[in-house]
Amino acid sequence: MKNYDEKGFFKPCSLNLNLSMKLTAILLLVSIFSVEASVYSQKNKVTLDLERVQTRRVLETIESLTDLKFFYNNKNIDSDRLVSVKVIERPVSEVLDILFKGTSVYYILRKKQVVLNLRNIEKPASKDSGDPLLITDQEVVQQSVSGTVTDENDAPLPGANILEKGTTNGVQSDFDGNFSLTVGDDAVLVISYIGFKTVEIQVDGQSNISVSMEEDAAGLDEIVVVGYGRVKKADLTGSVGSVDAADLQEVKVSNVQQALLGKVAGVQIKPNDGTPGAPPQIIIRGVGSLSAGSDPLYVVDGFPVPDLQTLNPDDIQSMDILKDASATAIYGSRGSNGVVLITTKRGQEGKARINLDISSGLQEVSQIPHYMNAFEQATYAYWGSYFRTLDLGGDVSGPPEGWQYRVPQTALDILDGKPGTADVNWIEEVLRTAPVSSYQLSASGGSEDIKYAVSGEYLDQEGIIIGSSFSRYSLRANLDAQLTEKLALKVNLNPSYTERLGENPEGTGYGTSILGNATSINPYSPVYDENGDYFVINGLPEVGNFPNPVALANEVTDKTSRTNFFGNIDLSYSITDDLIFNVMAGANLSSSRNLRFVPDIPSLIRATPFGSDTTEQVVNWISEFTLNYDKNFGEHHITGLAGFTTQKNKFESNFLESDKFPNNLIPYLNSAGGILTNGGAGISEWSLISYLGRVNYDFANKYYMTASIRTDGSSRFGSENRYGVFPSAAVAWRISEENFLQDFDAIDNLKLRLSYGETGNNNIGNYASLATIDNVNYPLANSPVGGFVLNRIGNPNLTWEKQGSFNIGLDVSAFNSRVNFTLDGFRTINKSLLLNVNIPAITGFTSSLQNIGKIENKGWELGINTVNFRGDFRWTTDFNISSYQNEVLKLGPEGDPIIGNRHITTIGEPLGAFYGLVQDGIFETQTEYDQGPIYNPGGSNRTRVGDVKFRDFSGPDGVPDGAIDSYDRVILGSPYPDFYYGMTNRFNYNSLSLSISLQGVQGNKVGSLARDVGGRNELRVNQLALYNDFWRSEEEPGDGNAQRPNDEPTGGIREFSTQKLDNGSYLRINNISLGYELPTSVVERLKMRSIRLYVNASNPFTFTKFEGFNPDVSRGTDPLAPGEDNNNYPLAKTWTLGLNLGF
Repeated sequence: MKNYDEKGFFKPCSLNLNLSMKLTAILLLVSIFSVEASVYSQKNKVTLDLERVQTRRVLETIESLTDLKFFYNNKNIDSDRLVSVKVIERPVSEVLDILFKGTSVYYILRKKQVVLNLRNIEKPASKDSGDPLLITDQEVVQQSVSGTVTDENDAPLPGANILEKGTTNGVQSDFDGNFSLTVGDDAVLVISYIGFKTVEIQVDGQSNISVSMEEDAAGLDEIVVVGYGRVKKADLTGSVGSVDAADLQEVKVSNVQQALLGKVAGVQIKPNDGTPGAPPQIIIRGVGSLSAGSDPLYVVDGFPVPDLQTLNPDDIQSMDILKDASATAIYGSRGSNGVVLITTKRGQEGKARINLDISSGLQEVSQIPHYMNAFEQATYAYWGSYFRTLDLGGDVSGPPEGWQYRVPQTALDILDGKPGTADVNWIEEVLRTAPVSSYQLSASGGSEDIKYAVSGEYLDQEGIIIGSSFSRYSLRANLDAQLTEKLALKVNLNPSYTERLGENPEGTGYGTSILGNATSINPYSPVYDENGDYFVINGLPEVGNFPNPVALANEVTDKTSRTNFFGNIDLSYSITDDLIFNVMAGANLSSSRNLRFVPDIPSLIRATPFGSDTTEQVVNWISEFTLNYDKNFGEHHITGLAGFTTQKNKFESNFLESDKFPNNLIPYLNSAGGILTNGGAGISEWSLISYLGRVNYDFANKYYMTASIRTDGSSRFGSENRYGVFPSAAVAWRISEENFLQDFDAIDNLKLRLSYGETGNNNIGNYASLATIDNVNYPLANSPVGGFVLNRIGNPNLTWEKQGSFNIGLDVSAFNSRVNFTLDGFRTINKSLLLNVNIPAITGFTSSLQNIGKIENKGWELGINTVNFRGDFRWTTDFNISSYQNEVLKLGPEGDPIIGNRHITTIGEPLGAFYGLVQDGIFETQTEYDQGPIYNPGGSNRTRVGDVKFRDFSGPDGVPDGAIDSYDRVILGSPYPDFYYGMTNRFNYNSLSLSISLQGVQGNKVGSLARDVGGRNELRVNQLALYNDFWRSEEEPGDGNAQRPNDEPTGGIREFSTQKLDNGSYLRINNISLGYELPTSVVERLKMRSIRLYVNASNPFTFTKFEGFNPDVSRGTDPLAPGEDNNNYPLAKTWTLGLNLGF
């Protein structure tokens, strides 16, 4: 039994009678019903033994024991009053007398209905008949309606919304799709569920209603979160992509962003770092900045946050990605890279729903590059000494022991097959099969006035590189309270703790990079010596000097711990039914610490131990005040938003270092005897103040208009340009609502969207506009004396990077929503980009940061959703594909290009295009060599026969000159794909569910720093296996691409060229999930709500020609040097088994 606020019990009488006849009829009917009901109540006897329970509990118990139904006004009857009732076989009327003794409550019995009300204190109470004159003709009779909500296959739909039309009276269906609701006798029920068409049912006296809902793949009634508000998907004027909790359930990921992989058109997710707990890179509709970053803005429950590392993916209800400027402009100077809005799960009215999810799995590397084994490397070393001796003018006719450049003895022993030699795959030595486990416990529920959702998580993820791991402890408590009829409160609390262990694997050798050294060391060096100690790879003729990577992984301590607290409070006051005032205040407190210790052991090639201790603390707070208006005027609908917000961030850090440890016993700085060799501290702040507004208008659900504006003032910018204004406008036309399309039954929805907006990027550093000084030490009388020096010239005109964005979109739903697609085309211009510009040296500086660059991104994106089969077997498909072209339009005063070691940024080309020499095979014969062109003619490292051949494009005079030099460097390719895509197929049959997701990119290049080392044809560095078929002679030219080995590189082999470029295209099956829910009959016998078993495979298959660990890679976020592979932490494929229990 449910009870809700209502005005009364009877509707106005519509009989055509005069007043006396009306009163007579009323009295007669009431008397008849009362007499009949009184007799009925005497026949119904109950036995109750209830101690200190709510009144409503007593009434519910009576209902369960009899055929009686209770109706009452919740405003008048205190149903929460605690009472005790102990009766044995007593009539219901006597029980009610006991229950309401000493109160003003009286009851009226009508057949099987019991109506409770407050008596007029001037009139005596009547326990059986009451006073019929107190029942006015304005009051409405309520009734209880129960039922079940199912889909077209009779499968229950838990969490469906059942609402009495025109009121706020509603409930949600339980796990079995059941609901119960008290409504007026003329009520209309509105039933809605995400992904299904909304249903309206006239109650018309029915007490039990079964609702079968039809799927709506278009999801037009789905609620989409936008900046500072929510709208129906059907009413969207901007470009927004959404992922809900059901999509998140399909994947088992440790990081929130990974759940978006391949799910949303226009959103490129690059899992470029497989470090446990590390987030992927997100690029929304291209890169539009030279130096201010490309990361989107993340907003969790209304609070902008710097990252999502501490957020539990299972706490998320939905993720909405704002892509075009009409959607992102409401975030002003932080919206140019897109906005990711995250809404966490909240409690729903009803009994507590407890869920326990336990999963455990194994991880292994998804792909390993192939390097030469011991015999292949020894062969390579033999020929490298051979050609090095020839280049030195030596004789190679005798045995290799007599050559001028000797073959390492270890290589000769391997070639001779002598026992005792090693063949070690160093990559496999530092990798492992690693476990991962997750434990999730959540509870939600509540009453009409207070709802809660609490959860706890423990994630324990070992890394596939030995010594690395990530763990997270997370708690969340979301509370919703209706404090008064007009005042509501929301509270979100999320404390968390994370811990990451492991030495940095990235690099190309000779340093502390685990993978860099593992891919560089020759395979004939063992991991351990004959004493079981780490083998020392230092001073050996057959290999370079490298730290032992296994020792690096096991013995170096690198631990980062982070404690984070996020919380916000939202108060909402309904001034009128149409006008709501919101106040939100929140804070994010974060503290992290890194402890690092490198011991002094021979295998690490260190003279003394080294230790450091670094701490960081961030305090970020926000306050927002918004006023929301929502009003219907006939067919006109207007919503409005006005707001004011402030945010402030303070960052503090310090570090201490020492290399004066006496030994390796205590890895903390206090054991260094108080001797510190380095240290420092820093503090920085930024603040933001903003005014914002938005108006939405629609007419007859056909014509839509949205306009927004935001003004931001930031402490980061110059005094002359501290404020920026960011407007947007959008229109939409639902053509399918026009009369001329009403006869086209195949079309369910057809909408055209058009928008333009301006946003900004304020991610430039906190003091970039100010002149700064730095401290230095000057020698004075042979002693250092502290002083100060100017460090940077100020620029009071420094301002926002600005983006203007145009978007046109088409939304189509057809064939009863079985085929749906969204097509968008966009063009964005990013201008006033920040760039260091050369300035006259007379100023005392060489450059100044100025707003001077311009970049264009234009492209299209398509999302398709289909329902392929319905019925007992169900199959749906989601597919998306996107493409964009990036072009630099303006650079500096003179348009000079920005040239790096491997990249160039120049007008008319993509940002950070690869730049170098073009390989044109090798010089296979002397005849070819004589024709040239030659690298560094006359130099000791000049080209010889068997060396790589490059194309001669130009020279000092602008024409080819027969020599290979810097004039021959050209653009080699783009780090950005021609297109990227994702697809998910979902299959359901009874209690079985299967989901298969794939994603990929096509057409981009990857600059391989790893290939730069593994392809230098050096003898002391392990070479990639793809160079096994190298040039030996004119008679044995090899594959035509691998040049002759030589320990002294010649012919420009170390120059960046197409030989160092790899193919970045790939297709990856990124997720397979198979689940089985036990039958309801079994679950109920176990006194549980649900039991689900599932297995999950993450990244099980990758199809690519890429030679490294992970094709979707980039060693950093520098937009001027994208797409580089530097032996980044490999991506893991994971196999998981899980159990989900519902109580």
